[in-house]
Amino acid sequence: MKTLKITTLLLALAMVFGSTSCKYEDGPGISLRSKTARVTGDWIIEKYIDANGNEDIEDDSPTYTFEKDGKGSAEFDFLGTVQTIDFTWEFADSKKNLKITSDGDVSSEEILRLTNKEMWLKDSDGDKTYFKAK
Repeated sequence: MKTLKITTLLLALAMVFGSTSCKYEDGPGISLRSKTARVTGDWIIEKYIDANGNEDIEDDSPTYTFEKDGKGSAEFDFLGTVQTIDFTWEFADSKKNLKITSDGDVSSEEILRLTNKEMWLKDSDGDKTYFKAK
């Protein structure tokens, strides 16, 4: 009976950790937060690295807000006026990509790392964007 309880407990833990594990190139091995919960929140761009390896540090990044319901916005200062662009987001390709749609334009970016404090994305040109939680 004791063996059955231990086996059941181990099986339950394996199911929980197996379903929440990260499968991103540079991601953590395990996360107790869902992928949606990790994307949800306010983000700023820390840096860009283009496909040629040229790095650009972002000094005045827009704030990107990802809501749990798949809506989002980017807020930035343009000539002293705060502008907002709305978008929708969703996971694609078994949650390996983040699909963002704004004004009919669709982009799909590969998720390289996703934690509650970091989100690294790579676009189809090979450019990488490194976000950090605000």
